[in-house]
Amino acid sequence: MSPRPINEAFNSYYSNAPSTEYWATVFYKATSKVRRDKIWKTKAKSIHQTVKRFGNENYEVVDIGGGYGIFAEVMHSLFGKKTTVIEPGFHLANSCREKGINVIEKFLEGVKRSDLPQGCKIFVSFELFEHLHSPRIFLKQLFGLMQSGDLFVFTTLSGMGFDIQALWEDSKSVSPPHHLNFFNPYSVKILIEEIGFKVLEISTPGKLDIDILSNNRNLIKDRFLKTFVKYASDSGWSSHMMIVCQKP
Repeated sequence: MSPRPINEAFNSYYSNAPSTEYWATVFYKATSKVRRDKIWKTKAKSIHQTVKRFGNENYEVVDIGGGYGIFAEVMHSLFGKKTTVIEPGFHLANSCREKGINVIEKFLEGVKRSDLPQGCKIFVSFELFEHLHSPRIFLKQLFGLMQSGDLFVFTTLSGMGFDIQALWEDSKSVSPPHHLNFFNPYSVKILIEEIGFKVLEISTPGKLDIDILSNNRNLIKDRFLKTFVKYASDSGWSSHMMIVCQKP
């Protein structure tokens, strides 16, 4: 998104906006059980398996933008893992505290190493990267907080995703000022490596894209795509990508 809001306005929005309070006090609370079963248990299992493949199983989790804290709860219930949540929004941070989750109520840019647990860590962030005011500043700060061998696993939108390419201006994913950044598997690798990370894996599961297109097929203008969406069951060219990287 260019031009984008100034950083002060951006931070104020995510800390104090009425919509932030609504998400924390109404939406997440009303949907927590369904989201726990349908989304977060799957993500927790995926993260745990990823760490087993690339890292040390004796790890603690740091969830950047951990929101309502469901992922932290699931990681503890399924795998006994402690999770520290970094969450700048007062209402969401308070929801985590009420659940007994360790919370750092700051934007990542304000976090210090002394705020974090010691030992092997895996940093995660889900659907946060597309919201960042400056992905480069975010990654530089994170790199400085991490110890050698720590992992960073994050999910974000890809502008090369099939549904975004097909729907374009009609795509609900293109919604500034909420979504400011659309990387892709090639560009995100360039940025991450420039910061100093070692990229271990970039995947585009493609499990949601066909559903998105199917639900919006009346907006698709291309005849071939209409036919493809009608019969296709999966796509490897997804707008939802997961990146696994490590601090050397």
